[in-house]
Amino acid sequence: MESTRVRIVLVRPEEAGNVGAAARVMKNFGLAHLVLVDPRAVRPAEALKWGRKAGDILEGADVVPDLTAALAGCATAWAVTRRGGRDRGRFHTPREAAAETGTLAGRGGAVAWVFGPEARGLASEEVELCAGRVTITTSPRQPSLNLAQAVAVCCYELSLAGRSEDRALPAPASFEDRESMYAHWARALASIDFLRAAGPTRLRMLRALVERARPTPPEVRFLRGIARRVLRAGKLARGRS
Repeated sequence: MESTRVRIVLVRPEEAGNVGAAARVMKNFGLAHLVLVDPRAVRPAEALKWGRKAGDILEGADVVPDLTAALAGCATAWAVTRRGGRDRGRFHTPREAAAETGTLAGRGGAVAWVFGPEARGLASEEVELCAGRVTITTSPRQPSLNLAQAVAVCCYELSLAGRSEDRALPAPASFEDRESMYAHWARALASIDFLRAAGPTRLRMLRALVERARPTPPEVRFLRGIARRVLRAGKLARGRS
């Protein structure tokens, strides 16, 4: 797969050495696009020390204020986490997620792999922004990996998956288009009183269902067309009451 199609996103990284080591393993496995979200690591010399021969990746890294900005333009995103959630579906192994990444990247979509800060990992709302969750199976005696180690495992799997990408499939819709569609559906479902007290849960279920389908731009437009009809029906119903 094209290295520019895969983003390694480090959210609030705390240790410059981990940032450098992550860049180094990216270089080892042919990846180049590093994104730092609100980084707390501010020692560039230490990052360069650990990022041996990966200075170009460190110097070219995008620095953004939040995860939404990091995911702009992405077809999908994987949260590398052990954080569960009732409505988020199952965990994927790095190999499973890498296989899907290879397919999506081959179709022309950008894919983000999102890693949380060293101390606490990704917040629930950050996991929610990602289409799926990846967990690396480890011993229960020591389940947590160092940030750079987790990046290394995932980059290795991505390098293997890149050999089997499928270029014949259509490109998926962008992150921005999908987020706009979810907002549209939230308004539509509210207009027919479908959400009520269970609104957040139902919206999470809708998001999880659609994200698993990896919709294309025409499919997103189709779904928004249904949302427009639902909004219209809700207005008519209120007018008759």
